[in-house]
Amino acid sequence: MTGGISLKILYLIIYPTLSISLGTKTMKLDQFLKWKNLVSSGGEAKIFIKSGSVKVNGVLETRRGRKLNKGDKIIFLKNELIFE
Repeated sequence: MTGGISLKILYLIIYPTLSISLGTKTMKLDQFLKWKNLVSSGGEAKIFIKSGSVKVNGVLETRRGRKLNKGDKIIFLKNELIFE
């Protein structure tokens, strides 16, 4: 901790456009939402996905186990993300 601010938050403030590559070719949709800190748990991801709040490549996606491939565009609420 630095002055009450976690290093992760400080890092994101200093380097907001940094892209991190996992080195993996695929990832499940629910795992991706958790990894990007858009949801706090797999259960929360499941609720959002099943409710129709997620699109992958412009298509509504309701399968939480949907495999994402490099270059897939995910739209979740007002967030647009690219799986890299």
